[in-house]
Amino acid sequence: MSRCILRWGLIGAAGLGTLAFVVGPDRLAAGFDQVRTTAQTIAEDFVEDPIALRRQLAGLAEKYPDRIAEVRMEIAEIDRQVGKLEEDREIALRVVNMTTDDLAGIRVAVQDANIEAAGIRPVSIQVSGRFVDLDGARKEARRINSIRATYRDRQATDETQLELLTTQRQRLDEILVKLEDEHSRYQAKLWQLDRQIDSIARNERLIEMTKEQQAILADYDKFTEVGSLNQLEAKLSELRTIQEAQLQTLASRSGHDDYESDAREALQSDDWDDSIFDSLPSDGRLESPNAARDPLALLDR
Repeated sequence: MSRCILRWGLIGAAGLGTLAFVVGPDRLAAGFDQVRTTAQTIAEDFVEDPIALRRQLAGLAEKYPDRIAEVRMEIAEIDRQVGKLEEDREIALRVVNMTTDDLAGIRVAVQDANIEAAGIRPVSIQVSGRFVDLDGARKEARRINSIRATYRDRQATDETQLELLTTQRQRLDEILVKLEDEHSRYQAKLWQLDRQIDSIARNERLIEMTKEQQAILADYDKFTEVGSLNQLEAKLSELRTIQEAQLQTLASRSGHDDYESDAREALQSDDWDDSIFDSLPSDGRLESPNAARDPLALLDR
């Protein structure tokens, strides 16, 4: 087992090495970052559980102070760098001013020395607290001018850096204001978000209850062949209509049974006379003169 794992590990490492060699390590790292970002986005899209939402809410509450503190630290670092650059720029500016003054003094001294050089006695010029001749003064002027140029470049570089840091400081100030505003609004609406999560949880429970109710109604199909409450009501109405029609039919039939009821009552009272049928002819026609008085004969006519 360990050999198999080691073998596949070596194969995977070789494959990754080959892929990194072909596409480059930067592109490979960018690809992994893109895959991770896509996976996180897909996972966030499927987050519907109220517990997960509450976890995100708590994580967001923790992130705001951390982000605000991080931005403030960046601002403090920029302020420190700005202070150092301003001090360095001030030093460079003073050096430039001092060297400019010294060069102006040497120029005046050299001009005066050139006038005096027409005489016989040697010319001596005081530069930086010491006396030099014309050649020494010129060399000192070139050295001071080189120092002046160096500090002028340094001053220009410091000013450029200060402009960049000032822009960064302004951007960070905007971000800080935005984060603090979002944090304030988040704290003000925290209870609303919590209530919304509760509402989502209740809706989830209602959906489950509705599904259970629909499942229960669906179970009625094997008994009444109905699949919904409306169909159940229609089925009950149909059954009531059929029953009412049957009751009306039975009620109409009760009139035909009156003869039987009368016969039973006559039998019980001994009023039944079988002789009334003896005088009736077989062909149903009256032959006796007394037949006109017979009510059954009249009924037959």
